[in-house]
Amino acid sequence: MLVVCVLCINHRVISSNRSHIVKLPESRRIKFMHTPHQFLLLSSPPAKEQAFREAKRQHGSLFAFHGSHIENWHSILRHGLINASGTKHQLHGAAYGSGIYLSPNSSVSFGYSCMGHGSHKAARNKALLKTGKKENTKRFLESDNLTCIALCEVIHSKELRKHNNIWVVPNPDHVCTRFFFVYEDGQVGDSMVDTTQEKYQKEILRAIGNMTATD
Repeated sequence: MLVVCVLCINHRVISSNRSHIVKLPESRRIKFMHTPHQFLLLSSPPAKEQAFREAKRQHGSLFAFHGSHIENWHSILRHGLINASGTKHQLHGAAYGSGIYLSPNSSVSFGYSCMGHGSHKAARNKALLKTGKKENTKRFLESDNLTCIALCEVIHSKELRKHNNIWVVPNPDHVCTRFFFVYEDGQVGDSMVDTTQEKYQKEILRAIGNMTATD
């Protein structure tokens, strides 16, 4: 199992010492995301994952994207998404109220990641993909310009507030970050992706396969 152990971005380290970030093999990658750097996150605490499964059985679930500045991913990958509205961690306005902001449209979330602005610099040659065996350690990302986006599973309950292509989830226990995507040197994913469409849902579920236990 390939695990990302160190990812230095903006001189900050994304570490997986408490979470499992599994690199997807080519056969399981989500093709419409158009990047080889795709990871499945298996990091939810057991209690949260159990609560999520219970809520999913009652209400069902959907998938949506979350975009954020690159320096925020250290915390997101270790602790999951939080409702930062009204706290010191809030980075954008909360036009639709308090909650975690997501979108079924990739273009919206890429915008929150500042795609293409060239403002996010990574420490060259310091990001490593590590298997746990020293001899297999290899360079992961060498780009000085990285952008990240996540694909989350969301409980489809009455609490989920939909404002066209902006979704707001007040309860952080109703959001699990499932995939993490990294783009180098101005790469972009498909900006026309809409996760409410069946063709995209099928591709996402194929990538998840039996690697999570959310059903």
